Amino acid sequence: MRFTQDLDQTAIPEWSESYLDYKKLKTSLAEVIERGDGDAASFHQALDDELEKVNRFYMDKITQYEVTIEAIATGPRAGEYGIGGAGGADAEGMKDPKADVPEAGGAAQAGDAGAAAALPSLDFTVTYSKLGQLQSYVWLNSSGFSKIMKKFDKKMGLRGSGKEQAPEFERRLAAQVFMSARLDSVLERAKFARDRVRKANTHRVGGHIQLINGSGNPALAKEVAGRLGIPLTPAKVGRFADGECQVQLNDSVRGADVFIIQPTCFPVNDNLMELLLLISAAKRASCNKVTAVVPYYGYARQDRKERSRVPISAADVARMFEAMGVDRMICVDLHCGQIQGFFGPTTPVDNLYASPIAWTFFSERNLVKPVVISPDAGGVARAKLFREGLFSLGLEATMAVIIKQRSAPGVIGSTDLVGNVDGCDCIIVDDMIDTAGTLCAAANELRSFGARRVFAFATHGLLNGPAAQRIEDSVLEGVIVANTIPLQEHVSKTTKKVRQLSVGKLLAVAIHACHRGESVSHLFEGNAGALLA
Repeated sequence: MRFTQDLDQTAIPEWSESYLDYKKLKTSLAEVIERGDGDAASFHQALDDELEKVNRFYMDKITQYEVTIEAIATGPRAGEYGIGGAGGADAEGMKDPKADVPEAGGAAQAGDAGAAAALPSLDFTVTYSKLGQLQSYVWLNSSGFSKIMKKFDKKMGLRGSGKEQAPEFERRLAAQVFMSARLDSVLERAKFARDRVRKANTHRVGGHIQLINGSGNPALAKEVAGRLGIPLTPAKVGRFADGECQVQLNDSVRGADVFIIQPTCFPVNDNLMELLLLISAAKRASCNKVTAVVPYYGYARQDRKERSRVPISAADVARMFEAMGVDRMICVDLHCGQIQGFFGPTTPVDNLYASPIAWTFFSERNLVKPVVISPDAGGVARAKLFREGLFSLGLEATMAVIIKQRSAPGVIGSTDLVGNVDGCDCIIVDDMIDTAGTLCAAANELRSFGARRVFAFATHGLLNGPAAQRIEDSVLEGVIVANTIPLQEHVSKTTKKVRQLSVGKLLAVAIHACHRGESVSHLFEGNAGALLA
């Protein structure tokens, strides 16, 4: 995803001048490249100026909100200012991408002139929402600074040379004022203030939103929280000496609509157990309802009995979720759509498609006679959806199918191609890449049939074992995966062909819609690519 688009779509309008000027930094870098003398002093000066601007704005805002939260937490009758609606935030302070929230400091609620005289006008909901927006501000700026330095290394020819400047800059970035723990401290204090407000508003029925994450993909959870403008609810997730999972929610979730973000990826059993225990902890803490946001559903490939005396593990995992009391599931590209049927009618499952995040990416690659490839007969529907998405963006594409004959599990005996790829740019579309053996064999097969270039898109990049080396040695031009699973460190070291696109916006929009009782059908329509670009 292009950062400039992300900035335009996610930035708080009233703060627009305070974000890093990404276009300015790109222009400065382009001037360095154009001169060709290797002198990047002007670029680094521009970078320092942007860091100073962001730090200064952050300090102004965090100081303002810190004072307001402290006044609510310690002032008399703080609850009188209640959980009241304001501006563009909903009743829980959740950020709507199309709305904005005014600064705290409006008039106190009517009916308590004495409190209004004793204290400045305080509104906890507005201030807490602003803290969430400031968290989004931190995430967006840190992402932008990281991206521009990676672009610097690439444009200056430093990538892979051992002289990259991005790693050192990341360490410097972590020490910046706007990346400090001060926001976390204010959020911790806000918990106390919120409890005072809620006690004073005992008439209010629950339903405020809280986000929790396990250890499966904290970066994705942080992105989703930033996009929604909702601080992550702190949770302790650790291990006892014997390896048992230990979880504890460090904030009250009573009456809340809890969304737990946790993929059940490697280590699968640990992440699955974490998720089950987090669900149990939230239910036992009297939350209103729990939605498990599972970007990658482990055990999904074991969805039927292929031979005697084996379990249907995908169904058994579904039973575990229901036994813990989960109220709803949000998943991304289940290996088999029928897994939704393993859950009972009281546990609805939203199976989101990640392919729209790749439509824009491939539509900008100047493809020649593009062909969308299904690597097997079972993936035809997925490939058809991808083709329709490209068509919605004005890119005409055809389809082809690879028919595989397996001689043993995981071993391809022979392949046949249904369709024509001669002189075409091909995009292999699948739901996951494990060891990449099948993918690389398919790419080589397409090249033998005359394909011009071969790309691949898969939602879940497991990339286990020799996958990275196989991709590096293959004819594949590039492999695009979603960040439903964290990219293993050795993958980026072994090959530069693998690139991740984020499903953060997809999940944020789905969570926002589910919490407000709105439809998510627009995420499956042809214009979803433009929405999520």
